[in-house]
Amino acid sequence: MQVLLIPVDGSEYADRAVDYAIGRVKTSNEPVRLHLLNVQMPIVTVNVKLFVSKESLEAYYREEGEKALATALARIKRHELQAAPHISVGDAGKIICDFATDKAATEIVMGTHGRGVLASALIGSVAQKVVHLAPVPVVLVK
Repeated sequence: MQVLLIPVDGSEYADRAVDYAIGRVKTSNEPVRLHLLNVQMPIVTVNVKLFVSKESLEAYYREEGEKALATALARIKRHELQAAPHISVGDAGKIICDFATDKAATEIVMGTHGRGVLASALIGSVAQKVVHLAPVPVVLVK
């Protein structure tokens, strides 16, 4: 069985990765399990921790994650497929790779903004980190 992990952030780039994965499922000769993962950036300022409860922060992460996952889940449902949605908080590149191992993913399919070499070198890239750290093949969809 193929297990595809699709990191999503609610962007059109993530939507393209979801569409690519849907195509893969529809043309596959074997069963394919889909996992959608949204990784929230942690809010780590001292002031936030002093004035906002842990429960409120967790609710915020959950709400933002659900918003980011909504379009991808709708696209998958429209094709009468299913995907397991997941939300996590932290370093996106590391979490995606750890999650791939945890869920026994056979491949990571993710959208990339395609900003080019110079922009990526200056601002960093989750996709670059995933390609570097991933325990499985990574398909970048532009």
